[in-house]
Amino acid sequence: MSRRSKGPRLYLRKGRLDSRSGQRLPDIYFIRDGQKERSTGCGPEGIADAERQLADYIAEKWSPEATTDTGQRSGDPASIFIAEVAALYLLEKAPRAPDPSGVKARFKALLDFWGEMTLADVKRSTCEAYVAERITHPIASAKDPTTARRVSAQGARRELEDLSSAIGYWAGEHPLDRRPKVTLPEKPESPRDALTRSQAAALLLAALGWHRDAKGMPKRRGLSARANRGHLRRFVLIGLYTGTRPGVVPKLLWEESPTSAWVDLDDGVIYRRGRDEREHKTKKRTLVRIPDRLLAHLRRWRDMDKIEMARREREGLPTCNNVLHHGGQPITSKIRRGYAACVADAGLSDDVTPHWHRHTAATWLMERDAKPWDAAGFLGMTMKTLEDNYGHHRPGHQSSALKAMGRKS
Repeated sequence: MSRRSKGPRLYLRKGRLDSRSGQRLPDIYFIRDGQKERSTGCGPEGIADAERQLADYIAEKWSPEATTDTGQRSGDPASIFIAEVAALYLLEKAPRAPDPSGVKARFKALLDFWGEMTLADVKRSTCEAYVAERITHPIASAKDPTTARRVSAQGARRELEDLSSAIGYWAGEHPLDRRPKVTLPEKPESPRDALTRSQAAALLLAALGWHRDAKGMPKRRGLSARANRGHLRRFVLIGLYTGTRPGVVPKLLWEESPTSAWVDLDDGVIYRRGRDEREHKTKKRTLVRIPDRLLAHLRRWRDMDKIEMARREREGLPTCNNVLHHGGQPITSKIRRGYAACVADAGLSDDVTPHWHRHTAATWLMERDAKPWDAAGFLGMTMKTLEDNYGHHRPGHQSSALKAMGRKS
């Protein structure tokens, strides 16, 4: 079996003795690509320039304009590096994704493993090897890799789904002789778990600063700790009352925006996307009418924010227009650690995540026998998804079958 190519790279060739002058020649960086070698003319002190030459070499070699002798891009998977496929996807497709930063993070993990491989290397065994390696890695957000939880098989699956999408996007521009199949780990059935009303109340109390001490007695944390959870109180209530996806809630603004979700308190509506933002097929962000109880909270929060932001402006401190904020600044990262602390204080399982808010809202709507069309529009999901995953919570579920079974023939 031939050795797999490592792709273009730099190596430092040690200087040799010149046979004519007897002088030692300087060490020089060369670009090595398979059997090809190209001198950069740079010594150890010129590593930066050598790296630039390597980057130019790779860009020239794998540019979309590169052609075969017939004038067409080769469709042989063995001639196309995965790094090249990823580059095209990240340049053209990723910026239009619902979460471009998430796509970039997943491709960073993918390229650490696949970067020097070609499309011909994409097969069941390498996909399984990728998953086996990824589940040994700590999650990217961990501060201490030694104690952090590991990447899950489903996390690796999501990364491989992006790889498959990138291959498809490449094939749409440069047809392949054979399209490699990306083998994915088996996807477990989603439990679609929801919080009970008592669990939701416990979670909200934890966001307000309450917890149980060693004797099981309720106790409230100090003012500083409670202030640090101010944004979590809003996050929990908005999620439970509207079922809005947890990635959208931190983007809510108090005023109309063409590029971000916003709240219209006059009409009592949450616009889950800005007027100029593109709708995505898989993650619809429809507008939602604000329930009366939540609307009262939002109006109170808005009045509080006007006072607080005016004070910060007078004192020369940073301000923002976000519904969720911390220290006068918008929430730019995912709400993880603070939310996990609230879950622990509420005495809930650590399986509870922010996405449970959406499951909970859908479940409560079905339990109250809301019309499926109205509930699906309220949540921003298809009627099929609603009925398939939450329809069994409806009071009349299987009622006609029960009547039929009880009827005498």
